[in-house]
Amino acid sequence: MAFDCADEDSGHWAVLDMTGTDSTELSTARWWAEKKLGTLAEPDRIDTLMVVAELLDNAYRHGGGPRQLRIRYRHRPCDVTVAVIDAGTGKPRLRAPDRGGGRGLLIVDRLCAGWGVRHHDDGKLVWARLPCTAREAQETP
Repeated sequence: MAFDCADEDSGHWAVLDMTGTDSTELSTARWWAEKKLGTLAEPDRIDTLMVVAELLDNAYRHGGGPRQLRIRYRHRPCDVTVAVIDAGTGKPRLRAPDRGGGRGLLIVDRLCAGWGVRHHDDGKLVWARLPCTAREAQETP
């Protein structure tokens, strides 16, 4: 599924400014993300938080640190899009895991319906979209 430019600019995103943070802020970002996903079914919330952590970790390791974490949670159809903006110019790519890493995007790829990258003049936006089940849909008899 492609990441539409209109999606990126829409007003339906929750945005956390992360400019100037370091990797010690990962737990704060995960807590913030969890609060934005309150009605998401528990398994989907856990998967989404794993994707948040992996994209942020990659931004710290390879992109000079994240500038923003964005989350869009739509109820019908239920899906969550996570986007991380950083100043890096490299293109994220899947690779075979080894002692040096390589597991992060593999996890993202397996959990998500789609993911990708959009380059900008001053960095990039890495996005991932996960299908989900709203908690209220699970509780309906």
